[in-house]
Amino acid sequence: MKQQIVSCIASVTLGLASSISWACSYDGLFTNPFSESYPGALDVSIATQLAIRSQKLPSIEKIEGSAGLQRTRWWLNLLVKVNDDWPKNTYVYVVDRRLWSRIRQAGTSIDIHVSPPPHEADVWQLSEAALHSLISKALTIDQAINLGVLSRRET
Repeated sequence: MKQQIVSCIASVTLGLASSISWACSYDGLFTNPFSESYPGALDVSIATQLAIRSQKLPSIEKIEGSAGLQRTRWWLNLLVKVNDDWPKNTYVYVVDRRLWSRIRQAGTSIDIHVSPPPHEADVWQLSEAALHSLISKALTIDQAINLGVLSRRET
């Protein structure tokens, strides 16, 4: 009996730990935007803050919960639609929200709030502010890369 209880507790703990590892800040998970959640994410976070302070990137209102997720979902869908040159079959990681998305091979749709990619994946990282600037055409992809608010990690 004791072994069954220990086994049950271990299973629940592992289940919660694995779901926390891919939870985003819209799920109520506290995130420090200056922590390294994925290789290169910290660089994008710092570059975003520097670009905002130097007024090369406008700041955006932070919206929490389901309303924030809906806004980011809308922006990610627009990103795919307004940028024909955006690479297909890639992952997009919104670093300050720890939100993973995946653009399909066809490139016409994006799956939002997915699990992190396998080790061998093409990952684009950006901040919410960079995402907003890309869809509003305030920045091009090349300008965002040069500012450091958008980065690509190919493995």
